[in-house]
Amino acid sequence: MSVRIEVLSGLGDKAPAAILVEAEGRRLLLDAGGALHPGQSMAWSDGLDVDAVLISHDHIDHIGGVSALPAELPLYCTAEVAMSLPRGREWRALPARGQCRIRGIPVTTGQAGHSLGGIWMHLGVDGGVFYSGDACLESLLFPFDDPPPARVALLDASYGLYDTPQVQCRETIAQRLTEPRVLPVPVSGRALEMALWLDEQTEWLGVTWNLDDACRESLEALLTLPRSLRRGGHDAAIRRLLDASRADSPMLWLVEDRDDDPEDWPEHRLLHTGYLTPRRQRQRTAGEVDWQRWNVHLRLAHMRTMVNRLRAARATPLFTAEVRDVSESLKRPRSLALSEEGSDAVG
Repeated sequence: MSVRIEVLSGLGDKAPAAILVEAEGRRLLLDAGGALHPGQSMAWSDGLDVDAVLISHDHIDHIGGVSALPAELPLYCTAEVAMSLPRGREWRALPARGQCRIRGIPVTTGQAGHSLGGIWMHLGVDGGVFYSGDACLESLLFPFDDPPPARVALLDASYGLYDTPQVQCRETIAQRLTEPRVLPVPVSGRALEMALWLDEQTEWLGVTWNLDDACRESLEALLTLPRSLRRGGHDAAIRRLLDASRADSPMLWLVEDRDDDPEDWPEHRLLHTGYLTPRRQRQRTAGEVDWQRWNVHLRLAHMRTMVNRLRAARATPLFTAEVRDVSESLKRPRSLALSEEGSDAVG
């Protein structure tokens, strides 16, 4: 039984995620990503012919292209992710952690450690095809479930060769919290664990902070999930965080990322902690904003860990311009074959 994998978008750049897997006479689309910034290509959706689409999580570069798909195309995602679908879009449930069959193909899902409702996917065909979506092994709140073995691994390599541990990132960010700051964040991912961490840091530093309504609502949604879908030991701290009274004009703001510009916050300085669009890269170069990564993707050591856990014979790094270098870094002594092409026929 052959499997054909085509990376329609997301190979060789940080770009919308769209991966086509063809097996057993069926064509499944893994993610339907939207543009991360104006002018980024969405050509992957042109002339698309698939039987179903499976969405890993609700960030724009993985779900933002759903509006370009036919309304009648069957779409599968978790209940949390469905909240971000276009209004009225019909969907079918993917388990947050479990097994199902989609168009006759066995699908296993597990928690990806990246966002609220976010999952990885494993297709039970030809030795297994694993797709991480966006994934992280270092989250304070989101668990990562070990996947079953897979001959083919399609891995989140958004950070390329970067390999700085999360603890060092937090230490560096903490040093920048002594002046008025605004931290724009994706509310279903980084916002949640950063809120918990900020609450501890600001108490120790003796500075005021607040979070906007979108971040607050996302934290409340986290507490409604089954306990098995969040790391233990934090519920009481989250409830205290939500119940505490806060200053209307704090020194630090944690806010939903709405493409904020420096002029939107004249009394504060923007500190970005994730992907920078070309416009934000220019702002950083001009000294108008600051940046320090807070890990929410697989770093290099963890990509190696994933390849070993999966016992993968073929691995493709996604969402990075450093495909060749990452591929070389992931090689194991036992002849790990690495795909660097957009179309991969696995026989």
